[in-house]
Amino acid sequence: MQDIIARLTAKDDKAAYEYAKQIGAESAESDKYLSMISIFADLLVHKSSFVRTRGFVLICNQSRWAVDSQLEEVFPQMMPLLNDPKPTVVRQCLAALHEVVLFRPEMVRKIENAVDEIDLAKYKDSMTPLIQKDIDALKKIMG
Repeated sequence: MQDIIARLTAKDDKAAYEYAKQIGAESAESDKYLSMISIFADLLVHKSSFVRTRGFVLICNQSRWAVDSQLEEVFPQMMPLLNDPKPTVVRQCLAALHEVVLFRPEMVRKIENAVDEIDLAKYKDSMTPLIQKDIDALKKIMG
């Protein structure tokens, strides 16, 4: 388990990103990483925006396998990333939430509430329409 975290937080961001993609692909096929939701949640407060985003996406990747309240328990830790200072983090997190909406419809209301609290005013004018487009796409699949 420590090896997984070390690889996800490695200084070589490209290698860490590729490893996170591999975990994501494996997560689409099996629940192999489901037990690591709380470990991935620890990444949400990392100083690196890349690592924070990886943690968020990897948690969302587990949504198809999550049982009981596994996702709901870490959801409060995830939501600050929807107001991350870096707009690219927000955009990637909004995209990752599509998977949660598809597999955990019981979480839609919580996701809607969190998305409605995104403060677009703090981002550059060039990023605001892009984030809004991502919000609109997520809301569209939420119904």
